[in-house]
Amino acid sequence: MKQILARTGDAYFDSFLKEEEDKEEEKEIKIEEEDKKEATGDAYFDSFLKKEEPTEETVEVSTDDKTPTPMDELFTKASDQEYAIKTYGEEGGDKPIKTYDEFVKDKQFLNTANEYMIARFGKNAGQQEGESDADFTDRFIEHYRDVNTNTLDLMGQVDWTRGASEKDKANYGALFRDMERLPSFYEEGGTSAFDAIMDYGSAILTDPLTYLGFGAGAVAKVGATTAAKKLFLETAKAEVKRGATKKAAQETAKKEVERQSMKLGLKASAKPLALETAAGVGEGYYHIGAGSEIDVAAHKREEKAGFGEKALGGLLFGTAVGVLGGVGALGAGNLGVKGMERSFKLQAQAKENALKRKQEVAKAKNAADSEEIVDAFDPIKATDWDESVATGREILEDLDPATDLTSASIQPDIMKRLQKIAFDSLQDLKSKDIDAFNTLTKPIFDRRKKTSMVLKEVIQGLATGTEKGVIEKDSLVGAIRRAGLTEEQFFKIGLDIPDVITASGSNFGTGLQTLSSAQKLFGNIMGEDPSLRKLYREKFGKENPTATVMGKAHDLMMRLDRERRALMVTQLATTVRNVGTGAMRMTFEGGANLIESAIYNLGRGVKSFSETGKIDAGAIWKSTKDMFYDSFGTAINVVQFGEARDLTEQLLRYDPSILRQIDRSLQEVGADQTLTAMTRKLNTLNMAQDKLFRRAVFTATLDKQLRRMGTNVREVVATNKVLPQKMLQNAMEESLAFTFARMPKKGGDKVGDNLGNMFVRLNETLGPAPGLLGIPIGTGAFPYARFMVNALQFNLQYQPGSAVAGMINGVKGLINIGKQDKSYKDLGAKQIAKAREQMSRGMIGMAAFYAGYKYRLEHQDDGTKWYEYKGEDGRNIDLRPMFPLAPYLLIGEVMVQLKNKIAGQPDKLDAKEIIEGFTGATFRTGAGAYMIDNVFQALGSEDGAKQLKLEQVFEYMAGYLGELAGGGLTPLKVLTDIEAAFDVEAAYVRDSKQIEGFGVDRGLQAFKNAASRNLPFLGGLTDKFGQFAFGTDISGQSLPLAESPTRDKPIIKQSTIGAQLTGVRKTEVRNTLENELANFGLENYEIVTYSGDKKADAFTKARLGKFVEQGLLQELESESYQNLKGSKRKTALKNKLKRYRKLAKDIAKIDAMMDAKEKGKAFTAFDRAEYKRLTSAQKSLAEEYYMEKYGKSVLEMQEEEPNVNHFASGKLIGRMLSKAYQ
Repeated sequence: MKQILARTGDAYFDSFLKEEEDKEEEKEIKIEEEDKKEATGDAYFDSFLKKEEPTEETVEVSTDDKTPTPMDELFTKASDQEYAIKTYGEEGGDKPIKTYDEFVKDKQFLNTANEYMIARFGKNAGQQEGESDADFTDRFIEHYRDVNTNTLDLMGQVDWTRGASEKDKANYGALFRDMERLPSFYEEGGTSAFDAIMDYGSAILTDPLTYLGFGAGAVAKVGATTAAKKLFLETAKAEVKRGATKKAAQETAKKEVERQSMKLGLKASAKPLALETAAGVGEGYYHIGAGSEIDVAAHKREEKAGFGEKALGGLLFGTAVGVLGGVGALGAGNLGVKGMERSFKLQAQAKENALKRKQEVAKAKNAADSEEIVDAFDPIKATDWDESVATGREILEDLDPATDLTSASIQPDIMKRLQKIAFDSLQDLKSKDIDAFNTLTKPIFDRRKKTSMVLKEVIQGLATGTEKGVIEKDSLVGAIRRAGLTEEQFFKIGLDIPDVITASGSNFGTGLQTLSSAQKLFGNIMGEDPSLRKLYREKFGKENPTATVMGKAHDLMMRLDRERRALMVTQLATTVRNVGTGAMRMTFEGGANLIESAIYNLGRGVKSFSETGKIDAGAIWKSTKDMFYDSFGTAINVVQFGEARDLTEQLLRYDPSILRQIDRSLQEVGADQTLTAMTRKLNTLNMAQDKLFRRAVFTATLDKQLRRMGTNVREVVATNKVLPQKMLQNAMEESLAFTFARMPKKGGDKVGDNLGNMFVRLNETLGPAPGLLGIPIGTGAFPYARFMVNALQFNLQYQPGSAVAGMINGVKGLINIGKQDKSYKDLGAKQIAKAREQMSRGMIGMAAFYAGYKYRLEHQDDGTKWYEYKGEDGRNIDLRPMFPLAPYLLIGEVMVQLKNKIAGQPDKLDAKEIIEGFTGATFRTGAGAYMIDNVFQALGSEDGAKQLKLEQVFEYMAGYLGELAGGGLTPLKVLTDIEAAFDVEAAYVRDSKQIEGFGVDRGLQAFKNAASRNLPFLGGLTDKFGQFAFGTDISGQSLPLAESPTRDKPIIKQSTIGAQLTGVRKTEVRNTLENELANFGLENYEIVTYSGDKKADAFTKARLGKFVEQGLLQELESESYQNLKGSKRKTALKNKLKRYRKLAKDIAKIDAMMDAKEKGKAFTAFDRAEYKRLTSAQKSLAEEYYMEKYGKSVLEMQEEEPNVNHFASGKLIGRMLSKAYQ
């Protein structure tokens, strides 16, 4: 470096820099001269257009005034001023009536309506070729009625007026004012009554708020039914104690329930009615506020409604809803009584059917003198211990608590029950906490204790409470009850176990030691894996070290991350999406079950006919009913969720741990993982819909199995039987898988379980750490790992390959059934059952694939991306959150693209999109997106001297932490959406990635922006508060607007409350460029590539958006471009974008320079970005020069002297010195 300096000399660089500064001054003088002519640089742009496109017509640039137009000047903005004036009516008088026929014949109305409909919904929404004036008028009137009746349509109208031009709003105002003159449908001159009923009926039925009352009523009915049953049983029990007969007690109880029915109904309706009324208040408040906003846009009123007007509207609407709901609540008690009676009737019928079946089986056994009878198999007695449970309660009812526990007559029974409790508890512990299991069983592997002694100690520990921290109470209670004991009896026996052992001598130990199930658990474990004993000795050779500070910090981090991920799914929109996903999965499962059941029952029918030569009408009817319940059982349970709830609780009365898994597991957080009460409270709605579907699936799964064994769920519950735990466990697994919350099991029976288990565990072990060795993994990148694995498993089940696998399994099964060996026959039966399941799911998957292909084939050139649906209003809806639609749309798109590729068409997909669509992962939002877009992009590059790179590291890591913190604030997003519905400023999308400043300040700003970007009401917080709390202004208004590179106006969030109510988010109606980008699979963020500084990119986007509307849109509408197809059209689009992007960037640099000048700075974001983009060698040379000349880095000098452009100087020095070495 010194040699270079000696050869070139500081004087050379000083003179060189002086020349560059002179050039910059000359450039600034020219800019000032241009500013006098055209401050925005449009003169340069216009000359550019003339030079580049001499053959095309010059398009007149719109000069619409963006400021509101006074009402008395509105008609000057309308397309037809004469028509607009007419719609105001006579001053001071009522508007004259205008009949439907007059509207149809009014050409001024029709022309204005045509122009408005195109502006409102897109070019295909105007009057179509062949559409009569009457039909077009009907379509417009339907739109008018929708806006005035349907909440979602009103939201859409608000969205449109916020971004519409003054001309379009003037046309809208004239048309809607004119419509007010149309008589009602029941008056002379109005539309037909049929049309009005269809329009208003459709608007009401498609409004999600319409169904709030139905939901509240259903909840009230279930609550009233539960309360009625409880009151009935309590009253009947009390009457029996008083000496009444059973029948008399039941009659008295029934009368008491009927007497208190109104009270029961009102009590059950209280909370649902309060929620319904509150929603009514909100709905009324919004309708008044939104209606006034569009009225102002239409110039039907001067200003928007104030708080008082909106509050009054909300109060009136809420009162009306409350009164109507209260009337309904009066009848909830009667519905509860009827629900109770129905429930008792079904229980009695189930008991009667079970008794009848038992008698038939006994009769058949006597007749055939054989136990091998079709459909006589009782699954409850499949194992020895299950048989003892069936009579356990009767035996223990006769057991006197004062009986001597050492009595030889009861020792065998006691030992058997204790063995089962110990074994079940250990088995449950092994499946949940392997480390705790290993600790308890360590003496066995060390050969210090026999199995019998360990089991004895477990029993004593459970009874005395010393093991309560290891084995969960729920698991213990379930094990005790399954053994036919009560908790009180178990604890008494456990405390007195030394007496039992003394009395029985070695028999107790012998009995335990020879227990076959215990031997299976412990007996040969070391023989199966010789290295296991060594591993256990290494593991248990030392005492566990005391938890270190780092360990505690890690535990705290993991706990906070668990809270964050649970809070990220608390929005109402998430719950609604999950309900939609459940409904779609129910459709898939129902279709597959219908096919599987048809195959199964057809096979049974064919077999029966081949054996008897007769067609059994009764069997056909039974098969038909079974097919119905197999297909729609889950749906029926969802509708009758009260019964599904009761059945689930009865079936799991001895297995509370399984019930906890069903009821308390969140998608990414298990039931046994701790969460704060607040987080669980915020997840109330999400957990409620999970419970709804899981209990429905749980009971439907068991019912299907039991019906094929000769019984059903109701009979099992009615006869108080206990199902094998494995059967219950499998049904629970199915219920968790249905809601995509199942933890994949190591060695599990579902496809991909082993890999899925490894992925989820690794992901959750890493937690929110920013990736591993440059690979984005961990809960920061993949917060929903369990969902991803479950989604992938669903995709693999419902695809054509499953049908092929099913056929292979079917052939294997038929071969094995034909063999003589019983074990082969059993294997064959299992293979055929698996084949039916695979083939049915494969057929449904095949149909879904075809539907996805058909849909995407028909929507290739309509401006939708592969994952989008275009609504009637022209806005696009992202369907990716509505799983499982996305995978099938993606496969459909891939199939279309393969077809197009063969035909020479360009590709539209990349690998990232394929991964996103098929697994449900999201790489464009949250901390994962921040990590991928910034951290690895920047840190993995060959950029930078240490000082700037350290600044980048701090900035990116702070931003990443901010995104993580922001995830925990997700519940507040609901308030943000509510605010945006009433305040257009809050509806503007803002850019949190524009960072200014130096060093630590940039990192703090990155954290603050990322963490607070979705917080509501920040616009009202003062700078003083921000300075006090955060050392900076945290106002949401302080964030700059997100600039659009495709349009010259702010990006506006669409129907934010509607997004919460429906679970789907919409985008604004796309312009011609945006449609072209979508058709070719190009994203908006690809239009302006990353320069190295988001602030610089914002300047470029702002300029490009202006140039797009002033020039590029006209080029894309030109005949020469429209005639291009396929790759030629895509190439032309890219070339045009490249040309406009270069122009936009050149002008944006001038804009940035002027902005910097106003702030007293000599450098811009472009200067910073260009310095960052020097090669590592160039930057090092510049830094060395600065350190020798100034004793400081370029960055430090720029911070110290903002009025000198050190970034530009550093860039020039780095480039010049790098050339000197050549």
